[in-house]
Amino acid sequence: MCRDRRSRYFPQLAALCASIAFATSASAQTYGPYRQVPSNPSGASSTSQPSSPSYRPAPQPQQAQPAQVQPSQVQPSRPAQAAQPQRTTQPAPAPTEAPRRAQAPVSAQAAAACMNERKSTKPDVAIKSCDAVIDETLKNLANGYYYRGVAKADNNDFDGAIGDYSQALKVDPQDPDYLNSRAQAYEAKNELDKALADYNQSLKLNPKSIYAYNNRGAAYQRKGDYARAAADYGEVTRLQPNNIDAWSARCWVRAMSPGQAQQALADCEQALKIKAGVPDVLDTRGFVYLKLNQFDNAIKDYDAALKGDPRLAGSLYGRGIAKLRKGDRNGGSSDINAARQLKADIAEEFGRYGLKP
Repeated sequence: MCRDRRSRYFPQLAALCASIAFATSASAQTYGPYRQVPSNPSGASSTSQPSSPSYRPAPQPQQAQPAQVQPSQVQPSRPAQAAQPQRTTQPAPAPTEAPRRAQAPVSAQAAAACMNERKSTKPDVAIKSCDAVIDETLKNLANGYYYRGVAKADNNDFDGAIGDYSQALKVDPQDPDYLNSRAQAYEAKNELDKALADYNQSLKLNPKSIYAYNNRGAAYQRKGDYARAAADYGEVTRLQPNNIDAWSARCWVRAMSPGQAQQALADCEQALKIKAGVPDVLDTRGFVYLKLNQFDNAIKDYDAALKGDPRLAGSLYGRGIAKLRKGDRNGGSSDINAARQLKADIAEEFGRYGLKP
């Protein structure tokens, strides 16, 4: 789900000044200026929602400037694995969430005009001022539910998080961020159809959200719907052409799709044009070459990937298969045994990809 906590502005319910008090319903409430809420409540780098599951790979939305530390990029927790396992060389962090729009705080003048204690304000002005106060109160309430949901997700209470995100949506049903957060909590529970429904609605509200495209692509990937995953990762590359993780992710899901190996290869090459020598991308391209029976190229990429990260079990195992198919039994067996030491079920994983020694 899909590598976050976005920066938000949350209205602080503190006194604007000691002399102003406002009664809402039966209780008094004062309104204060916004304070910035830390993008990472837990102190880690992650999203308020659960991060992408540790399957292969989910792109991470990037910014033109140096990107925020990706929470996971504030990863509250790691969701359960999909029923149909995906490649697992390294966990894919969830994308950093887009900054939420800041709301203008209700001013002391608006609160005082709404109260209109001395009847010095015209009724129409008092009504408009009260509208502003009520609107701010509702937004504050929605954000309160939202952030409580974030804290519950951080505590692995995904049912509680879903409940709070749902309450926030009752107050503000047009907020795509609440939908995206709830979708990721559903993903953590492996309720992928519910997650997809929320991602779909989030994209209706914000059709240019790289985060929703990324996360929906990761959900489709977990379901084994590689064509839709590729389409969503493609939207990320369209919106962010230099997003190396999105190109790499689409390379992977295309490699898993019949007849898409050449398109997969082009995606991996594009990723490596953006940044050469990335071990995960080299590992993925090595896998593509292996499927294309280009064993020398596969070994070359796997060598380079392992130079950058010697613990890539997938690269060791893939290189072992390539060596065996070239007739190098000793080298192939050595790599395969080393891969099994790093990841006991690596043979079963590659078997699901249709590749056996």
